[in-house]
Amino acid sequence: MTDAEEQIKCVLLNINEDQLILPKKAVAEVVPIRNIINVANKPDWMLGYLDWRGNSIPLVSIEAMGGIRMPSLASGDVKAAVVYVVSEDASFNFMSFLVKGTPKVINIKPASIVADEAESQHPAVEQKILVHGEKASIVDLLKLESIIRFVMT
Repeated sequence: MTDAEEQIKCVLLNINEDQLILPKKAVAEVVPIRNIINVANKPDWMLGYLDWRGNSIPLVSIEAMGGIRMPSLASGDVKAAVVYVVSEDASFNFMSFLVKGTPKVINIKPASIVADEAESQHPAVEQKILVHGEKASIVDLLKLESIIRFVMT
């Protein structure tokens, strides 16, 4: 195998006090937040629906889901990461969450990922890691989707 074949293209997404790492192919787009359709009687982390390319997709704050204050939406630095759902349930095809700044695309070799000793208490974070010397959290997209789907029903 060549070095290029052994690398995984990933995206680092900043949230308030953490970086999330996702496979690049899981992220459809990072977009400015323009219109949010509010929903009533939902947890504070469920912000509503984002109007994206004519679709209404769930928008959440991963920070608030984990008990941390979410960033101010008034900041021009806050955007929405639109990601593909991974389950076969067709009730929604995308979900989105708040991110800050510009995503960073990196190529990593699986051998360069080191487990961080810190344990995550976040319901949608699979593991905390160190990659290229940076701390990041691996998001369990299936679990995140399941949590969102449960709240939306």
